[in-house]
Amino acid sequence: MTSNSIDKAIADLRSIAEPYARLREADELDAALVVARSVVAQIKRDTISSLRTPATGYGTIAQRLGLTKARVQQIANAPRRPVQAAYAFRDEAGGWHGDIGQGHAGPLMEAPTFIPFSPADEYNPLGGQTLLVLYGPVNDDDGVSVHTLQIRQPDGSPLNVRMTSQVQDALYGPRISGTPERNAWEAARERRRRTIEKPE
Repeated sequence: MTSNSIDKAIADLRSIAEPYARLREADELDAALVVARSVVAQIKRDTISSLRTPATGYGTIAQRLGLTKARVQQIANAPRRPVQAAYAFRDEAGGWHGDIGQGHAGPLMEAPTFIPFSPADEYNPLGGQTLLVLYGPVNDDDGVSVHTLQIRQPDGSPLNVRMTSQVQDALYGPRISGTPERNAWEAARERRRRTIEKPE
């Protein structure tokens, strides 16, 4: 199942005809894969922790998995990396998107996107906008997308922060078709399409 999903993502990437759009999408996929590796490492570490009991040590777990005891200990003791996520953002018209009501583990900070938002979909309603992002640490990264949004830190350097599902839906359109939210997003996309393709 996982390999099929990866194969589909790569096939979809190759099928993007416009080269710059393909490069942007490839960069986003690459960043998501980096985050996914970190998430998978955390899941493996937490799973080993849940399996370990007074009767089931690293040696038993290693034997069941066909790994060495040293490798299982290495997985179990891998350092936990703090997760930063985008909870909401403000567009250039002043509208806020997302949800800051719950989930964050500390104070939220503000930062602009590192570059104007440039999705592969040229008609995306937020395309070309520099967004003001509210981000901070998460309590539990379950349900936070592995896809990231790149922000500009106060020192000018970029930082990739993961997105909550609300932020991801606001950026790329709600995933459930036929809902009022998706219909509103599609209407906004159509308005942008007409603006871009308006005859001279």
